[in-house]
This record gives sequence, structure tokens and C-alpha cells, in this order.
Amino acid sequence: MKQSIGKKPAIIPTPVLIIGTYDTAGKANGMTAAWGGVCSSDPLSISFSVQRTRHTHQALMEKKECTISIPSTAHVKEADYFGLSSGRDRDKFSDTGLTPVRAPSVHAPYVGEFPIVIECRITHVVDVGVHDLFVAEVVDVLIDDSYLTADGRPDLQEAPFFFYNPLDRSYYKTGEYLMQGFSTGNLFK
Repeated sequence: MKQSIGKKPAIIPTPVLIIGTYDTAGKANGMTAAWGGVCSSDPLSISFSVQRTRHTHQALMEKKECTISIPSTAHVKEADYFGLSSGRDRDKFSDTGLTPVRAPSVHAPYVGEFPIVIECRITHVVDVGVHDLFVAEVVDVLIDDSYLTADGRPDLQEAPFFFYNPLDRSYYKTGEYLMQGFSTGNLFK
């Protein structure tokens, strides 16, 4: 039997995305966003939500470019900090010892220590209450060599990622391979 727990953000798991931007002064900034995911396959686009009061919101509106860095479990504390403090008041890269790297294809920084980086250009902004939903077209994806197989595919069992549980504000580790998608389910046909 299922029980009601009320109106909650119960999309579980939610990804942990670090949105990288340069602010108006040119300072590298990163902000943790958990409200995001792939929203279109053609053009390949990712959406994420940012409150209009956030420092990152202003940079996204001005620059229309960003990166999305995906952290591994080695940096869960730093990723959490990027969501707890504001780039208005703090230099999050300096505070955490992480390295801002200028992305090769867009005018935005990424976190050098994080294994996956997605370079994006903002194509749409939609008002959805206290947040704006940003739709960002993917320009390129960068993955650390150590997380690629010999044939160039991502090896996610070697990259211990984590996700956010918005119901109790906690993080959990991912990594166990279950099955191949878009094929194994054909057994039911």
C-alpha cells in the first residue's frame, strides 16, 4: 500500500550539476543545481532551474553560456559547498581548492577536478515561479581520459558519481551496472 507524503520534489535520483559561469566582473563561479536533466535529443539540450535571486542567474542571463560539471564522490563536500554559498560574497574555487578552467568552446569556467563537463549555450529561459528554467543546447562534452574505456566510451563503474535526494536533503552514491538500455526491455515484446 502507498501512503501520501504530501506535495514534495520526489524525482529521485536528482543529478548534482555544477553550473559554471563568469560573473560581470569576470570572476569564475559555480553553483550547485539539482533541478535538471536532459530535455531534448535534437537539438541535444539540458534544462536546469535557478532562482532569480541567485548570483548565477544574473551571469546566465548576461552571458548566455555556461558549463555543467559533474562531480564524483571524491568531491561531494565541495559540490555541497558550491550550493550553500554565494559567488557574490565568496570565491568558491579558492575556498575549496578546486581549479576553474576556461572551457574551450564556450565563455564559461568548469571545475578542473570533476570528470565530466558539458559546454552549453542558453537557448530558452522560462519563468516557472521562483525559478527560471534554463534550456541549454549542448556544444561539447569533455570527459577525463581515466573514465573512458579503450574504445572511447564512458566507464561509469570506474567513476563513482552521486545523486541528491531532495526528500531528506542527502547524497547517495551510484555506480552498479544493471543492464543495457534500449535492448533488454525488448524481452517483453
